[in-house]
Amino acid sequence: MNGYNKAILLLQHSIQCIPLNEFKTPKLAFKDVTIDKQFIDDNRQAYEYSQCLGALTRNIWCIDIDCNHTEHENGFKSLATIPYYDELDKNAMDSLIQATPTGGMHVIFKKNTGIDYSQKIGYLEGVDIKANENNYFVYGGSVTQAGVYQSNGQQPIHYSGDFEKRIFGSRGTFRDQIMEKYSVKNILPNYDFSHLESTGKGGLGKQAYQRIIDGTSNERNDDLYKAVSYAKACNIDIEPLRGLINDVKGNDRFTETEFEKTVESALRG
Repeated sequence: MNGYNKAILLLQHSIQCIPLNEFKTPKLAFKDVTIDKQFIDDNRQAYEYSQCLGALTRNIWCIDIDCNHTEHENGFKSLATIPYYDELDKNAMDSLIQATPTGGMHVIFKKNTGIDYSQKIGYLEGVDIKANENNYFVYGGSVTQAGVYQSNGQQPIHYSGDFEKRIFGSRGTFRDQIMEKYSVKNILPNYDFSHLESTGKGGLGKQAYQRIIDGTSNERNDDLYKAVSYAKACNIDIEPLRGLINDVKGNDRFTETEFEKTVESALRG
C-alpha cells in the first residue's frame, strides 16, 4: 500500500497524516491546515512517493518513549517509577502501540472531550507527550533512515483513568506538577500543631526538614512525613524536600513514587 492509499485509509479512522522524508521532515506545509481528502488528492504525488507518514495529533495523542537518544535517559524506567504505571500499562495493552527503530515506543490514544491537550517535551526523563494540533509522530509501517516503525495493528482507544488528567491537568513536567500540587498555595491553612511540640531545637518537624535539606536523613519516610507536616503547619514550601527523590542509602533508592505517597499521607494528616 503506497502512502496515498494509506493516508486515505487512516483518514477514515479520523487520523490526519502528512508525508515525511526519510529524515522525518514534512514534505508539505500543514500548520493549521485540515488534512482532508481534498488536501491529499491535491498533493497525491507527494503522498504516493513517500515511504514515511506523520500522524498529526488532532484526534489522537501520543506518549513518545525514548531509551537511547540521551545518555542515562530511559523513558521506560521513568514510567515504571510513577504511581500510574499499572493504569497506563492496562490502557496501552488495548490501544495502538508502535515500536521505533531505536528501541523506543509510541503509545497512542484517542482524545477525550473536556481535556486541554498540549505538547509536553520532557514530561518525564525520556518521555515526551505529543498532543497539540500541529504535533506529529512517525506512523507505523513508515521507513526512515533509522529503520522501519513497527505497529501492533490495533486502533487507538480512549484513555480510561487518572494519568491522562494528570498530564494535561496543569502545566509543566511530572515533577513540576508534584511540587505545584503540594505548594504552599494549595496547602490547607487549618492544622493541628500538637505533634510539633518544641524539643528546644526548633521542633521535630523542623529538625526533620533540615535533615532532608542537609542530606543527612536516615529515616527518610519518617523524616519526610514530619517535614511535610511542619511545612504545612508553618506555610513553608516543600519544594526543597524534593532533593530526597532518588536519594540512595546502601542499595535502597528513595523513589518519586515513595515521595508522593508519603507527602500525600502527611497532608491528609
